[in-house]
Formats: sequence, C-alpha cells, structure tokens
Amino acid sequence: MTNAVTISAPATGTVGQGLAITGSVVPATDTVSIMLSQQNSTLPTGPFVSATTSNGAFAGVLTPVAAGTWYAWAWDQTTGLSAVSGAITVPNAALSAVLAVPISAEQVASLLGGSAAGETPDELPAAAAASGTDTFLVAQGGKNILAQSLTALWTWIQAQLPSYLQPQVNVSTNINLTNSAHNGRFLVVTATGVTITALTASLGPGFQCLLFNNSGSTVAVSGITLSGGGSTIAAGARVLLTGWNVGNTVTIYGDPL
Repeated sequence: MTNAVTISAPATGTVGQGLAITGSVVPATDTVSIMLSQQNSTLPTGPFVSATTSNGAFAGVLTPVAAGTWYAWAWDQTTGLSAVSGAITVPNAALSAVLAVPISAEQVASLLGGSAAGETPDELPAAAAASGTDTFLVAQGGKNILAQSLTALWTWIQAQLPSYLQPQVNVSTNINLTNSAHNGRFLVVTATGVTITALTASLGPGFQCLLFNNSGSTVAVSGITLSGGGSTIAAGARVLLTGWNVGNTVTIYGDPL
C-alpha cells in the first residue's frame, strides 16, 4: 500500500468564517494536521491543528484571519507526507459589502453634494479642464470619506520631490536603451565588453539619462552620436545621453560632463 495524503478546500472564503477542509490519508489510521498559509510551495512550520480522521478520511475547519489568497495544507506526521489545496480567495470584507450594494443616482448626488446624471462615470456630464479647485474623494486614516482638492494634492507632491532620488541602474551586459527602463536613470557600467544601443524608433525627443563608465575599459555605443566622435566611451567617463528631434529624425546625443 502506497502512503498518501490529499486535501480539498473551498475556492472562496470570508474573513473570520470557518472553511470546511476535507481529505484522505493512507495509512488510514494516521493522524493528519491542517493549517492555512498564504504560500503553496513549502510546508509551513505551523501552527497546525489536528483534523478528525475516520477510516482514512479527515475533516476540519480553518478560519482565514485576513483577506488575500490562502492555501490549506495537510501533514501526515507519521509518514511526513504533505499536500496543499488549490487557491482560496478571501476578498476584503468591507470592499465586498460596498460592491454588493448598488448605488443609485440619488445616493451619488447626495455623496457629491450636488447632482449626478447617472450611476457610472460614462453617464456623468463631461468635466471641464482640470483646475486646482477640483475635488476628489479620499479616506484619511479611517472610514470617513472626505473631499480633497487638486491644489492640496499638488502641494503634497511638491513636498515629496526634494527627497526623490533618480534610480541607479547597473549595466553588466549589452542593453538596448528604453524609456521604461532607462529614461531619467543613472546608468553605471560595471563590466567590460558592454555595448549600449539606442534604438531611436523606440525612444523619442526628451529621452535623457546619465551614464558613468565604471568598467575600467571602454564601452561601445551604437545609435548614439558622441560629441567627440567615435563609437566608444572611455573608462571613467561620464556622459549625458539626450534625445533630440532634428529634421523629423530622433537622434540620441552623448555629451561628456
């Protein structure tokens, strides 16, 4: 007889409510322990609880304590075998309650302190150009919904900007420059034999990044017009790479710092 353990659990659950967990075990007399975990790759360390076992079948109840994706684990302490269930989706209870209750046009109008033409954004009147007096709804550390203005939001953003640091990207292999990965970054070449290529079709005017060659050797470039000519950047050099639209053609220029 081959030792085995299986486990089944509901596909969905609710925070604070028990889930019916069932399964089977071979040998039929073995004790099975169960628990919930938010990962399904490694047997958790506990705490496990004992399931009720009868003739090779076991059952128990487990209760998710928070929203998220959970997995039920079964562990046969005698054989050391374990099994894990499929994903159990536990939605945020407060969000579920909100989504389950339709909001009428009258309720929307009351919430906004004005009038509403419909129940969905596409049914509302088109807004004028954005201004600082525009407001949106926010919750600030609690469940009360408050009105916030775009001017106040911009003031907050300005206060954060001085502490923002441009990300550094270490380059150790050949790369093609992209807006998403390299625009507004500090590029530091850390390995020899690297080629940096600018595919102008995927970049555009306004692209900019700083490059520091810290490899101890020259860095080859392709698609980049260096101010000093050539196609390599010397060891220890710092270069500003910028994209310009010249004669309807985007060109990436490299200027030393």
